[in-house]
Amino acid sequence: MTADEAGWLDLPPARMRELGHQVVDLVVDHLTGLRTQPVRTQATPDELRHVLDEPVPDQPTDAGTLVDFIAHEVMSRSLRLGHPGCLAFIPSSNNFLSVLGDLLASGFNNSPGAWPVGAGPAAVELVTARWLATLLGLPEGAGGVFTPGGTLANLTALAAARDDRLGYDATGGVLYCSEQTHPAVLRACHVIGLRRDQVRTLPTLNADTARSEIQADRATGLRPFLVLATAGTTGTGLIEPLPELVALCREESLWLHVDGAHGAAAALTERGRRALRGLSEADSVVIDPHKWLFQPYEIGCVLVRDPEVLRRSFTIDGFRGQAGYLAVSRPSNAETNLSDRGVQFTTAARALKLWLSLKGFGVEAFRAAIDHGLDQAEYVAGRVTDHPELELVAGPSLGIVCLRHHRGADDLQAAICREINESGHTFLATTTVEGALALRLCTINPRTTRADLDQVLTTIADTGRSLAGEVGPSDTTPASVSSHSVDHDGQVGG
Repeated sequence: MTADEAGWLDLPPARMRELGHQVVDLVVDHLTGLRTQPVRTQATPDELRHVLDEPVPDQPTDAGTLVDFIAHEVMSRSLRLGHPGCLAFIPSSNNFLSVLGDLLASGFNNSPGAWPVGAGPAAVELVTARWLATLLGLPEGAGGVFTPGGTLANLTALAAARDDRLGYDATGGVLYCSEQTHPAVLRACHVIGLRRDQVRTLPTLNADTARSEIQADRATGLRPFLVLATAGTTGTGLIEPLPELVALCREESLWLHVDGAHGAAAALTERGRRALRGLSEADSVVIDPHKWLFQPYEIGCVLVRDPEVLRRSFTIDGFRGQAGYLAVSRPSNAETNLSDRGVQFTTAARALKLWLSLKGFGVEAFRAAIDHGLDQAEYVAGRVTDHPELELVAGPSLGIVCLRHHRGADDLQAAICREINESGHTFLATTTVEGALALRLCTINPRTTRADLDQVLTTIADTGRSLAGEVGPSDTTPASVSSHSVDHDGQVGG
C-alpha cells in the first residue's frame, strides 16, 4: 500500500480493528487473571538490555508483534498494583470502564484546555469536578481542574493561595505544615518559589502549635498565609485535626489547604465523612482519583471553594506574550477555558475515564468499594490485636494498618518485609511509627479478600518466627514497642 492510499501513519480500518481487539483481549486477560499472576516480576537492567540498547527503528515492524511484545516483555515486568496481594502502595486496582475512557480520550485526541477547541471534553471535566466537590461536601459553586496527579494538583492550589493571599510578591510569606506532609507537596512548595525558611514544618500540626508559630512570625514582620493539612498520610493514614485548623485559619485569616490525595475519597462514605469532618470547610482540597477512586494513571484533581481564585492566578491573559494566534481559542463570557485554571495549557481529556466509570457503575458502587477497604483495615487490626505474635502500632485509619512482629526490632521487621516481597505472592511496605520500623498494609484494593489478609498475617507471623534466630534477639522490649503508636482521634476504624 502506498502513502497516497493510506497516509504515512495510517492503517487500514480492518487492521486497526484487529489490533484494537488484540489490545482489549490483552487488557481483559490481565484484569481477570491478576490472581494467577505473581504480584511482581522483577527485572535487572541486564535482563532488559534488549529494550535499553535497541537501536533507532528506521524500518517498520509488524504492529501485532509489537503489541504482544509490550504486553509480555514490558508491562509484565513490573509491580501489578491491582493484584490482590499488592498491599504496599495506595494506588490500587483500576476498572475496565476507566480504561475505555482513556482509550476514547487518546483515540479522539481532544483537549479540554480551551472551550472553542474541546467544548465537549471541557463540559465533562467541569461537571466531574463539580461531582467530586459535591461528594466531598464542598459548597455549591465549588469546582476545580484535573491534573496528572497529586503533585501538580497541590502545586496548583498552593500557587493560587499564594497569589490570593500575598499578591504577586511572596516575600516574607510563610506556610505551616507537619512532618507528615508528603514530600511531593514540599517539592511543590519549592517549585512555586518558597524557600525552606518559608515552610514551617512542625512535629505535630495542631491549632495551638501553629498559632504560636504564626504569631511569632507576624511579630518579626513575616506574612503567614497558609496552613497545609493532610487528610490521610501515606505512612499511617493519619488525619490531621481539620476542625481546629479550620477555626484557626478563620481566626488568623489564613488559607486552609488539605492534601487529601489518598484520604479525601473516604468522604464518599458516611463514616469517612465523619472522620474527615472539617474537610468541607477547606479553601482547597486535593484528591487523587488514581488512588482510592480506582482510576488508571494519571488523574489528580484540585478543588477550590471559589474557582475564580484559580482563574485570577492562571489566566493566560496575565501571561500573554507574542502569542496572538491564541485569540481564536479564547472563550466567550458563558464559556470556560480550563487552561485558565491551572498550570497546563494543552491537557488530555483525563476526566473522561472518571466520568465514564462514575456514570457506568454509579457512585454507590464506589462507596461500597471504599467501605470494603475500610472494613478490611478494621478486620486486619482486629486479627493483629488478637494474635500472640503480632502487635498493632498504628491504625486502622483510611485503609492503612501498621504492625510489628513482637520477636524482634527494626532489623527483623525489615527482613520479614524482604522475605515476603521476594516470594512473589504478596508485596508489603514498611514505614516508621514513632521512631520504630513497622510493616504497613494498605487494604483498599476491592479484589483483596479476608482470606488473602488472613494468609498475609499468617505469613508475617511464620516468617518472623523463622527469621528471629537469624536476625538476632530483639533489642526492643514489648513495652517499648507498644509506645510506638499515633493519636487516633478522628480516624476511620476501630
